[in-house]
Amino acid sequence: MAILRLKEIMTHKGISREELAEKVGVSKTTISNISTETNLPTIKLLLEIAKALDVDIRELFMQTKGDIITLSEIDEATELIRQGLRILDRDSSNL
Repeated sequence: MAILRLKEIMTHKGISREELAEKVGVSKTTISNISTETNLPTIKLLLEIAKALDVDIRELFMQTKGDIITLSEIDEATELIRQGLRILDRDSSNL
């Protein structure tokens, strides 16, 4: 069972293994091993990765309770809320 969401977050943020490796001062192979969970990182390295990706460290882990929500789903829901607010603003200005 996967416990890290590193690949998903990197894809969402548009950051390659090479870029992340450079930002945190490790090799591309280290990032690859972490993202495939061949090698689990230290807490210190996870903190550095979270900082480099501009996410809370908790976002690097899969949720262990309840439904798992992806970053894409959060973005989609956020956009739907924004659209709804624009409609409400438009409709309230016509009153």
